[in-house]
Amino acid sequence: MKARCLVCRDPEQAAQHPDWRQRDHAGKPCSTLCLNGAYVAKVVWPWMTHAAADAACDSLEFKIPAAAGNPCWCDACTLHLKEAGLDANDPAVRQQFALDSVARFQKETAAYVEAVRPGLKVSFT
Repeated sequence: MKARCLVCRDPEQAAQHPDWRQRDHAGKPCSTLCLNGAYVAKVVWPWMTHAAADAACDSLEFKIPAAAGNPCWCDACTLHLKEAGLDANDPAVRQQFALDSVARFQKETAAYVEAVRPGLKVSFT
């Protein structure tokens, strides 16, 4: 059985935790949840741990919408940019940071799954 997770698209979590949502340049909340806030640690990783523990599960598939790679002006992204010494006001820097965040999520997720259940197949679409 393949377990599937639609990453960053969870209307219930977005409603309960508006601070987890991506923000546009004007600070307006977007519908997509940000990969750099608490969402991954509080929702995605617990789901992964549970799914990976199911002996019937032979693979995990993470569907990541293109919007996850859009520049985000949420507090978490701004803090990460500043901590990295990057120009948080530069849209090109924000764009690259967003794309890097998706790549980092994939790398960290694959490593986490390998630690929880070695050999379990993981894919990202």
